[in-house]
Amino acid sequence: MNRDAKDMIMEGEHLQTQKVADVSDAASPDAATSDTPASLLDELIEAARVKRDEDAYSVTRHGIQAFITHLATPKRPIETVSQTTVDDMIAEIDRKLCQQVDAILHHPDFQQLESTWRSLKFLVERTDFRENIKIQFLDVAKTTLLDDFDDSPDITKSSLYQKVYTAEYGQFGGQPIGAIVANYTFGPGAQDVKLLQFVASTSAMAHTPFIAAAEPAFFGIDSFGKLPNVKDLSSLFEGPQFTKWNAFRESEDARYVGLTLPRFLLRLPYGANTTPVKRFNYDERVDGGDTDFLWGNAAFAFATRLTASFADYRWCANVIGPKGGGTVADLPLYAYEAMGEIQNKIPTDVLISERREFELAEQGFIALTMRKHSDNAAFFSANSTQKPKFFGISKEGKDAELNYRLGTQLPYIFVVNRLAHYIKVIQRENIGTWKERGDLEQELNQWIRQYVADMDNPTEGVRSRRPLRQAEIFVSDVEGEPGWYRVDMKVRPHFKYMGASFTLSLVGKLEKR
Repeated sequence: MNRDAKDMIMEGEHLQTQKVADVSDAASPDAATSDTPASLLDELIEAARVKRDEDAYSVTRHGIQAFITHLATPKRPIETVSQTTVDDMIAEIDRKLCQQVDAILHHPDFQQLESTWRSLKFLVERTDFRENIKIQFLDVAKTTLLDDFDDSPDITKSSLYQKVYTAEYGQFGGQPIGAIVANYTFGPGAQDVKLLQFVASTSAMAHTPFIAAAEPAFFGIDSFGKLPNVKDLSSLFEGPQFTKWNAFRESEDARYVGLTLPRFLLRLPYGANTTPVKRFNYDERVDGGDTDFLWGNAAFAFATRLTASFADYRWCANVIGPKGGGTVADLPLYAYEAMGEIQNKIPTDVLISERREFELAEQGFIALTMRKHSDNAAFFSANSTQKPKFFGISKEGKDAELNYRLGTQLPYIFVVNRLAHYIKVIQRENIGTWKERGDLEQELNQWIRQYVADMDNPTEGVRSRRPLRQAEIFVSDVEGEPGWYRVDMKVRPHFKYMGASFTLSLVGKLEKR
């Protein structure tokens, strides 16, 4: 390129820039003063019939100024201002806003925050608070909770113990807590298992099961979508990385911990046909895979089954099975086009088969199973993390194994825990009455009989409100401890396991005075 050509280009650019500057100067808020003629901007504002003393004046002025500046953009073709031009500009603004909002909503930190509040909202909206149900929430990080346990000389000195046991279960007039639902995920690592041991001990003392969620790392994967690719779960958990986890499962307190999976969808992506946004035309882009969707902790889905069962029957036993109280209904379904057809994205991380659900239950997990071609899922089992024990192949050994296995099931643990809460209250009310052992035993048995229906085939309503087929409480003196009674409670629920009845037992202490 020669020198004359370069000079011509530079001169043209200077003239174009000068033109834009003139228009921008005219649009500047300081361009029109009392000593100068009215600017183009003032004329347009006057045409819009907006007065200076009105609240909308500043917004209108800046909007028209930005509009003029955009029209005077270099290299923009000269065109007549029309409704189409304005609509195109608004669409461009919406597009940029969508990109910015997408970046915020899909950031991991914001997703975690939104998931926490929407999960709590999910539980609150599905809880009937008219049925004597209360929900309290405590804002504490998982690492903070572990640090508190580590810093406490004893579990009874920890903050969680003070909150769950001392302030309620161990307090005159306190209201024992039915369950702890934690927005935590746990893996097989040493720190996570250590925290599980702490909370399990606390829950056992307060008779309050602890419900949280399992991480994909438990199964050697980075997302639950890969769970069907795991061939053999039982052999997987025999690996050395699960030594701490297996040791925890064999502890007695492990029966007070439940780990749920997988995640479930909390809301549909924003869009005109899904969840419209009134302020502007926002279509949330979710083409980045599952990471762009908002997922919730399955522990909250399980908690809705607990509150629903308590609202209907005053027990938290009816929490499993599609018709037995385990259904989580009305989950969001996202419709999208794939290969020329409209398909629905299932509202769970993965579709779990019946066989895989059984395998997960055997390993101490609670799986939320999606019903195909529907908007609902269900919990088919509610095993605690405790591992059932083997007592031999004899008839007595099989019976003992059956009772022990059923003692690891959360629905039955909730029944026994509720009874333990009541016995604690009754014991406290009787302190100082100088009742003899026989009198206290008679009173406790009279109380528990209101929850017993000794019938072969009771109706569903009777079975739900009187969940016990048989119940008996024994009170005895504690040798060497004159201030205490030993209480042995044995109950037989109406439920059967593989066609066989079973008995649950709970042993505790009562103060004489």
